[in-house]
Amino acid sequence: MAVIKTVEASVTTLDNGVVVLSERLPGRQSVALSLTLGNGSRDQQDDENGFAHLLEHMLFKGSTERDGDALNAAMESLGGTINAFTDRESTVFHGTVLAEDARDAFALLSEMLTRPRFAHEDLRLEKQVVAQEAAMAAEDLEDWVQERALLEIWGEHPLAWPVLGKAQCIRTASRKRLQAYHERVLAEAPLIVTAVGDVVHERYCEWAQQAFPGGRRPASVMNSRVPPRFQSGRKSIRRTEARQAHLVWMAPACAVESPDYLAHVLANAILGGGTASYLFRELRERRGLAYQVFSHLDALRDCGEWSLYIATPEDKAHEAGKAMAEVLAKLLSEGPSPADMDWAKRSLRIQLLLAQEDAELRMSRLARQWLYLGRLQSAETSLQQLEAVDAAMVRRVLRAAWEQRFELHCLPFRRPG
Repeated sequence: MAVIKTVEASVTTLDNGVVVLSERLPGRQSVALSLTLGNGSRDQQDDENGFAHLLEHMLFKGSTERDGDALNAAMESLGGTINAFTDRESTVFHGTVLAEDARDAFALLSEMLTRPRFAHEDLRLEKQVVAQEAAMAAEDLEDWVQERALLEIWGEHPLAWPVLGKAQCIRTASRKRLQAYHERVLAEAPLIVTAVGDVVHERYCEWAQQAFPGGRRPASVMNSRVPPRFQSGRKSIRRTEARQAHLVWMAPACAVESPDYLAHVLANAILGGGTASYLFRELRERRGLAYQVFSHLDALRDCGEWSLYIATPEDKAHEAGKAMAEVLAKLLSEGPSPADMDWAKRSLRIQLLLAQEDAELRMSRLARQWLYLGRLQSAETSLQQLEAVDAAMVRRVLRAAWEQRFELHCLPFRRPG
């Protein structure tokens, strides 16, 4: 058992392979707690597309000790804040409870994760629920068009697959296959226990050692991931549901562990990350082309995506695309001004410091750092690194990303005649 003390948190790697992260915040009566599995939708086989998300649903349907009703009652008795989410590279079970209830909350989460009951009727019903969730997502054009853009840039790579899964895979998922998937994930995916607030680190180590089986083989699947290859180009599609034009432009970005990560974060803020950004000022404030326009950076384990989005009337789509191209060209040729660098750094600094006031955000930051970096980094160090980013670095990462791009334009469907 190896124990390391960092500036802000305690880290223990247990004999069973589980990593326990904790941070004690004086004056708190609560604990923000999470169990993070380093397994998401990109870790599925082709015929398992959607299993990661479906498994998350099934873990809330009851354990070998209690059914779904009893599980829900136990959650409500703890304040009803237990929840979970699945993304492309992780599945996270989390909640905030009073410190006096932390042991019960940990026991509940670990019971759900290690001893699900997988009842046939629960699986039948939950497939219907997931199908309804997918139908709702398909009706949200902003989400749909961005998901379609991922399919275009990553092709057949699992990073392009929808987290909610393919309908055919969900329909044919059997109890036996989902159980086998669960056993594989629990044995192979990195597992991180994180607690922030009124915590005693050693207690969480004891609980995690008892709750999770030994003989795990961590990271064997995760280390075999193959990075995707970015595909540039341009495509226009039409949908009956569209009432305006949705423009999504994509570019490749860096991984979380890249030395250029904070340069990308700063560049994204300047490009389209807020109301002072180039895109917002030019397309909304000066030209009135859209209510919503932004850029978004998504850094992953071995790659990343950078997206620009605007929704605008169809007759303004060409003008909007031209304006986006002009904004990019200006930043790529001239780079950000000293004033741009100053406001963006100040804004990001404030966001990080304000996040430190929130126990759940601190918890998420610790878990994410360990999952992606295998180490923890203090907020002070991150701020020092952010301050060291200069305009030349920002211009360099902008040029590296946006000199190649994919453009997807989703337009209203036109009926013949």
